[in-house]
Amino acid sequence: MILLLALFACGSDDPCAGRRDLSSSPAGLDLTAEEHPEGWGRQDCFQCHQRWTIHTTTCMEGVELDTAAFEVSDEASCVACHGANGVAAWAPAEDE
Repeated sequence: MILLLALFACGSDDPCAGRRDLSSSPAGLDLTAEEHPEGWGRQDCFQCHQRWTIHTTTCMEGVELDTAAFEVSDEASCVACHGANGVAAWAPAEDE
């Protein structure tokens, strides 16, 4: 019982705990291989990022966003703001 209480006490009430402020990245909101090593090149974003927790709060210092305006319908919808994440199929077409 004590072990269970100790485990539950380790959680954080901070909705931004464990999330980094993407605005401080040299690449801005775009994901990079160096900053996203476990997920780089993967299309199954929702394996690690639960859809119901994405954009529920603003975690960027000094930036106010209307989090209700974001529609996360599928993994490819993340590309508009966060780049292709190393996925060739999501990369923008080259200008000819």
